[in-house]
Amino acid sequence: MFFSIPTCSEVSDEDGSVYTAYEIHLNGAVHSAVRYSQLHKLNEQIQRRFDASGLAEFPPKKLFALSAHEKEERKTMLEVYLQTVGQQPEIAKSNLFVDFLIQSQKEFNKLNDSDSVKLSIYQADGKKISVDISGSDYTPEVLRYAAATLGIDKKHHPFFALYLMKQETKKKSIVRRLQDMECPYLTLKSLDESHSIEIRRSYWDKKHDDVLMQHNVSLHMLYIESIRNMEDRWIKPSSETLKTLKQLKTAGLKEQFIKVVRSESMYGYMMLGTGIVDYPDENGQEDVVVYGGAEKLKLVYRDGKIVSLPVRRIKCWTLFTDKKDVLSLHFLVMKDVLQWINIKTSSTNVILISMTLQSILDELVLLSKGQDLELTKVEISESYLPLSNKDRKLKEERKKRVPSFSSLQNQENELFMQGVGDDDL
Repeated sequence: MFFSIPTCSEVSDEDGSVYTAYEIHLNGAVHSAVRYSQLHKLNEQIQRRFDASGLAEFPPKKLFALSAHEKEERKTMLEVYLQTVGQQPEIAKSNLFVDFLIQSQKEFNKLNDSDSVKLSIYQADGKKISVDISGSDYTPEVLRYAAATLGIDKKHHPFFALYLMKQETKKKSIVRRLQDMECPYLTLKSLDESHSIEIRRSYWDKKHDDVLMQHNVSLHMLYIESIRNMEDRWIKPSSETLKTLKQLKTAGLKEQFIKVVRSESMYGYMMLGTGIVDYPDENGQEDVVVYGGAEKLKLVYRDGKIVSLPVRRIKCWTLFTDKKDVLSLHFLVMKDVLQWINIKTSSTNVILISMTLQSILDELVLLSKGQDLELTKVEISESYLPLSNKDRKLKEERKKRVPSFSSLQNQENELFMQGVGDDDL
């Protein structure tokens, strides 16, 4: 997860007292606005419960009012602190931190747990369902409701996820996967009408298809997603294979359809955006389409050439944003030779590619430990200082803002070179 605090504002309470609200952006979108005291309390709890030696310094309290320079310095320190929290899985995935994010998003939107709403969830074929939820329900809860409404077998719920989509001129594109620590209703509410939520597969390894094909509804979900990916040209079967697939579609043979289409090299890959890359020629600048899938990123060049970047050979990756919008991969190009590969793309795509890399690695870690995919279960129990009565102009302004991110965030790969031999280089 990627944090930034692009702005802070002076806000007046009903009693006339003034405080500073720090606007937190999560994965490029406005998430909430919090007081320093809220973050200070969070830090104290983290220090008591976890090994916090890897975290950046938390800005200390001040006895007197801050100058403009000191306010900017505190904002920067808070941003760096949250970035380092996001890079510590034990802390970032803890109930404590997830609860803080969920509660702050709810408070920012002045939403009560009892507020009931209807949320539209789309399927890959464009059909939608409406689920009755609480506006404060977080992503795993909403996913369970949506999967149950569709009739997906309970055992298969972990194989699906909710994605934020954006309607382009002719088709929808994926913005990002919704995270456990956000409320889908509130996230969607903060964006314009071109955005929607869609349920799609959550996994990268196509062997999981075999599990889903045992249940009619899950099989149908795979089937309509595969058709959608062909329509969007993520998968480009040969004319002969396309003819076979059309015959199977006409006959309604969904399982056979899946078995044929998943033999395609781009099956299971997600299009992550277009960009310019300096690889394989370090001095070159070539247009590419970036895809993410099972254990690899794939770069598809304008001339049709495809270059695969196995994730186990990526030592780390770094996000440069703040007008640069570059994702840099430290890639093992040959034995003992590492090279930085720079992908210049949009800020939104930088985040999506990075989140996809992390998702692929998370799945590989689970598989290496012999563990199955599972839905996150979070117990919301902590209480935080409320952000009551703050100026609501922050909420109105957030829809007009361009997503902003920190200028530099570095991600290490714990699976670097695991299972990679000389023959793989």
